[in-house]
Amino acid sequence: MNEITVRAHTNIALIKYWGKANVPLNIPTTSSLSMTLDRFYTTTSVAFADQDQLVLNGQTADATRVHNFLDMLRAKHGDFPAVLVTSTNHVPTAAGLASSASSFAALTGAMFRLLELSEDLTEMSRIARRGSGSASRSLFGNFAVWNKGENDASSYTESFYDEDIQLSMLVAEISSAQKKMPSTRGMQLAQTAPTYRSWVEKSARQLEEMKAAIRQADIEKIGLLAEDNALGMHEQNRSCAEPFDYFTEDTRRIIAFAQKCYKSGLLAFVTIDAGPNVKIITDKATEKILLEKFRANFPEITFDVAHAGGGLEYL
Repeated sequence: MNEITVRAHTNIALIKYWGKANVPLNIPTTSSLSMTLDRFYTTTSVAFADQDQLVLNGQTADATRVHNFLDMLRAKHGDFPAVLVTSTNHVPTAAGLASSASSFAALTGAMFRLLELSEDLTEMSRIARRGSGSASRSLFGNFAVWNKGENDASSYTESFYDEDIQLSMLVAEISSAQKKMPSTRGMQLAQTAPTYRSWVEKSARQLEEMKAAIRQADIEKIGLLAEDNALGMHEQNRSCAEPFDYFTEDTRRIIAFAQKCYKSGLLAFVTIDAGPNVKIITDKATEKILLEKFRANFPEITFDVAHAGGGLEYL
């Protein structure tokens, strides 16, 4: 088998993963629920080579993280030769738009086929999780739930709801610069916040409410829950032992404007991952009106529109 090429899309957690119960195994403190996005994706090719190498967006890149991931796979599924990984990200890297999620999901899918392993999505999600926690969710289309679990076997992702519920997301690309606080370190710090435990408990309740809202295609409820969960997550960062903040002034302005739009009667709710970029949740009937308003008020910021995307795709 010469070369395997796979595409995986990024995902945005509507109920967040922010904190690790087990760092080496990437086992989270909370279960999470995400929507896979059609707009942003990674295409990855793998082939056997003389040494583990990474070519990212046409440039030779530091292969340490990929090499560690491949070694983990070797330990679990038997030794195999070195691998050349060629990856193209159609998403800003390390800016809170989950490029590592689509990257490690694509790499997992490609390696399972290259090694002729059984393409069981549950097992693939456990492997992808080891590369990047949220990568386990990018194997699936539409909505997925990552069950936090207690150990390697029980921490896996499954498809939750595989239908279009007319949800739209405006993505405000405030910055494509690499974030100052890496996610892993940010999570460790967030877990020192005095309110962290109560955020975790609330998140478990919100997960069940979010599942019900998705089944009912209740965009308003989805948006209100996602916004509260995300703002709560970022509050842990600001109140931890070494406070930090991913928000910029533009992040705050967009949040305030979205909240103003909601008060005026439009569906507009924010969710923000580990970075400054804001995702505005709305429905397909409202997206054009909202897009015009945001572009008029923030002409210097790029806005994209994303909808629910598909799962792992072999090219």
